[in-house]
Amino acid sequence: MDAPGLLARPPEEGARRLALSFLDQAAAAWSRLHDPSASAASPADAEALHDFRVGLRRLRSCLRAYKEALAGSVPKKLARRLRRLARATGPGRDSEVQVEWLRSRGKHLIRGHRAGLAWEIGRLDERMRAAYGKLADLVGSEFPDLERELRQRLSVYRAEVHLEPNGPHPTLGDVTAAILREQTADLAARLARVETAEDEKAAHRARISAKRLRYLLEPFAGEPAELPGAVPLVKRLKELQDLLGELHDAHVLAAELATAVETAAAERARRLLALALAETSDETLLRAERARTQQPGLLALARQNRDRRDRLFRDLEAEWLGGRGDEFLREVEALQAPDRPHESFERLPAVGEVQ
Repeated sequence: MDAPGLLARPPEEGARRLALSFLDQAAAAWSRLHDPSASAASPADAEALHDFRVGLRRLRSCLRAYKEALAGSVPKKLARRLRRLARATGPGRDSEVQVEWLRSRGKHLIRGHRAGLAWEIGRLDERMRAAYGKLADLVGSEFPDLERELRQRLSVYRAEVHLEPNGPHPTLGDVTAAILREQTADLAARLARVETAEDEKAAHRARISAKRLRYLLEPFAGEPAELPGAVPLVKRLKELQDLLGELHDAHVLAAELATAVETAAAERARRLLALALAETSDETLLRAERARTQQPGLLALARQNRDRRDRLFRDLEAEWLGGRGDEFLREVEALQAPDRPHESFERLPAVGEVQ
């Protein structure tokens, strides 16, 4: 998103314009999701669903970062509704990512292990479709009213206007610089807490911190860029976010596979018991059931996923941990808008509508 002139505008106005632009993104994606020929549970809607999720995430990140400039615009009840809707987009996407990785593992498994792979993909695919179906209902019923209320509240604000030449005239750039320093320090602290491949929570929090920092900078790194130096930094932040995101996916899948092993074992035990206790017990069926098991394949997948996790952590450690990311973070922290004459724009009145 290009944002010409925003950094020179009053923070109350600039922050609202940013938030409204992200709301526009989510609304445009929602329209694609609710095309009469589409369904949120269909693979054809993957891009629209992704754009909708990103729009909501960017909006929530903006509201959080500029909460002081946006004071009074989004009450807690409305923020909770937005959070509930944004979180509802997660479970289906998690299952989709897991299925995608598991499908790529088939060629790395021996034939005897593929029954476990097929069983797990079927289980996750069913879960994904159910989650997307629920999401379609939730988004369809809640987003229109939520969008309308957010747009109405973000389009109007009350502000003090100081007419004195030497009076306080902070800009969105001033506010963003302060937030940038705060979020950069937070990311440095989060990365410092990631010490081993098992530090799932610490790595997850570092990922969220990297995402928020990237979302803060990205609107000003467009073409033309208000912060020209931000372009390569945003690219590097995305690389960090992607690396931490893959590590998070590996952690989540590890827990899923552990549960799958237990579930598969319990299901097999119940089938064996039912066959053994059947009035007309068939030894052939019983032997076939004993031979059929998903657990070896699931265990093989768990080992492959652990290897993926360890490889990703080694990459993270080599590039970012132990102080290796400090120089980059100092560059981010020192990022400043270029000096330029005061831009001319119409300051909104004390009570006005964001045009």
